[in-house]
Amino acid sequence: MKMKRISESDCPHKGRTQIHNVRFYNLQPRSIQCMAYNTIWKKLAVSRNDGSIEIWDVRHAPCLERTIPKSPQNSVEGLAWSSERLFSAGLNGELIEWNMETLSPKYKQHVTGNAIWCLDVNREGSEIAVGTEEGYINIFNIEDNQFQYKSLFDKQEGRVLCCRYDATGNFLVTGSMGAIRIWNTRTGHAIHKMTVASKSQPQDTIVWSLQVLQDFTIISGDSRGHVSIWDGKTASQIETHQVLKADVLAVAVNEEEDKLFCAGIEPTIRIYAKTQIKRDDMTFFRWIKFLQRRVHDHDVKALVCAQDNIYSGGVDGYLGISSATKTKSTIVKYGPFLEQPCASIATAERLILLRYTNSLEIWRMGSTGDQQESGQHTNNRDLATPKRLSLETVPEKLLEFKSKNDDRIVCSTLSPNGRWLCYSTHDEIRLFQFVAGINEGDNTRSTQLVRVKDLPEQLAAASHLHFTADSMRLMVVSRESKQITIFAMLTSPDESILDTSTSPPLDFIEAIETSKHIKDSIKLFTVSVCGSYIAAASSDRSIAVWSVYKGKHFKHLLNLPRYTAATTAISIHAEQPRLVAAFADGKIFEYDLEEMCFTCSDLDRFVVNSEYQTINNIVLDPRNPNVFVMQNDAKLFVLEKCKAQDKIEDAVVENSKKKSLKKPKTSDNSDDENKVYGLRLKMEKTYEHLLHVAWLSSEELVAVCANPIALLESLPSPFKEKLFRTM
Repeated sequence: MKMKRISESDCPHKGRTQIHNVRFYNLQPRSIQCMAYNTIWKKLAVSRNDGSIEIWDVRHAPCLERTIPKSPQNSVEGLAWSSERLFSAGLNGELIEWNMETLSPKYKQHVTGNAIWCLDVNREGSEIAVGTEEGYINIFNIEDNQFQYKSLFDKQEGRVLCCRYDATGNFLVTGSMGAIRIWNTRTGHAIHKMTVASKSQPQDTIVWSLQVLQDFTIISGDSRGHVSIWDGKTASQIETHQVLKADVLAVAVNEEEDKLFCAGIEPTIRIYAKTQIKRDDMTFFRWIKFLQRRVHDHDVKALVCAQDNIYSGGVDGYLGISSATKTKSTIVKYGPFLEQPCASIATAERLILLRYTNSLEIWRMGSTGDQQESGQHTNNRDLATPKRLSLETVPEKLLEFKSKNDDRIVCSTLSPNGRWLCYSTHDEIRLFQFVAGINEGDNTRSTQLVRVKDLPEQLAAASHLHFTADSMRLMVVSRESKQITIFAMLTSPDESILDTSTSPPLDFIEAIETSKHIKDSIKLFTVSVCGSYIAAASSDRSIAVWSVYKGKHFKHLLNLPRYTAATTAISIHAEQPRLVAAFADGKIFEYDLEEMCFTCSDLDRFVVNSEYQTINNIVLDPRNPNVFVMQNDAKLFVLEKCKAQDKIEDAVVENSKKKSLKKPKTSDNSDDENKVYGLRLKMEKTYEHLLHVAWLSSEELVAVCANPIALLESLPSPFKEKLFRTM
């Protein structure tokens, strides 16, 4: 199939589009255990209770950059950055450094003391301390890209639950059952022990969290709901605050160290400000209650403050972002959702494949049966008026199955003709075929899902899977080598018969080497409808394109100019050799792959929340190349290409409605300006947790949504708090 170029003047007229709102995608919540912020690269590492680790790019609007599917620790209790190196520790007693390209362990080291509860890196990035279940503190040397065991501190009574280095790295502060200890990192001996149990509560108090400031002030949060301030030089308590009614699970400070953030079993985040107080001739500082934010509905386990934003997470699985200042009151929440795409469509059979963490579901979409409305309309007013249509056939769940050993599913895809299903875990890839048959009892037709065995050795574990539009090719992005491997799907005349005894139903064609053009892991991957172009975007902001060379094999065509913000979505037009890309700062570009120039470069932000929500999917309209359908978590909106001068005139008309403005003069010789296209908002629709949008047919869209109520139904009851004037 050859891609043809359509001029903007040849675009078809407006048409009506039906939207199927899929609300049966019921994801389970995955609670956040801990977080770590990288101040150099502006990245946030988040661990969840299923053992996965997410890396979020928060330089602009937060976007999920990559996910480590499942760590060997099962439960990650501690995370720490050292420059661009990420370390994690968990209850299996292993300290791991991760390879951020292959998303696999780079180094592993067992520690003394069994399960690990906490870890911290000193400010120079040369040492890492690990606290364990049996009271041992292990020190490792990580300078100069090393990873070596260094020393072991004296054994203490009880587990070490939290630890923090001071600014110099000469001292380590640890929290445990009923006490805070200050250790000399050179000798490995405890030089101070501060008791936190009160006289009124003789039972042991648990120190859950710690922070150490530049002047060696120690801040602790404990199981009594207290936040205490200590002088690390004299090992004495300065002040204490009853912040919560029970456990304070997390405390954090901002970069200036003049604001304190604390949260725990109560979902409210309390903020305290460091205030100078003058009394008589004395001047001293105290922490005064400043502000509070209610972001979550359940326990908050992790807090990080960076760039005047509070990043929080807990039992409900939402990553919350709220403002640390009174001037802004923005609160944004990101659900525990999977990397895109979470769904795949088989247009020929009207099937949708929904991906969960370790299972897959296949549904047959419903139909309105109202075919006359697709091409016949009485007037333009009917076109502009949306209406709700009743379903003639309801969606039907056809199949549900789990992955082998309940391994996490990294990616999955369904062929457009509905005959093939392929999914990959972190270790292996599996291919299935839908085989039609006839039941002997009632002579009804049935469909079986049969696994294809003896796959080619080139078919390895993948990070992305994609069938071409004709279902004749399978594109596989290798997880380790980053190669793009292409396979041909072999079919028999009788599609109901599966015979893999002689050879597998797919044949290896070629492998595209990407290492010369992409230096980091591949984040986004797409193939043109005609199958002539392949585009891949990496986490280092590179976008590379390959095209068919002389009708045979793929050859590298170009790398787009590297942009400063992370790429969040890419797509290629069905009838034009043009690539559309969206970025984390709200910018949208269109690039001509033949002319090698930008055909549309718009710098406007189209939604009010673009500062916090990124475009995570682009669906181009095959009927009109001037129409871009895009989505983020909260909105589905349609953008239309327009000439730059037309957009200026539209802005003037819009402003003139508010106040009297003079129309700017434009020169007649504006041919160059007319060739520059921008984008204007044509339509938008608000959703709650919109996860995926795709074409079901030429005039039908599928919008996959997550139900926020279903996310919270399976959670335990939160801490009950009686509000003012409530029963």
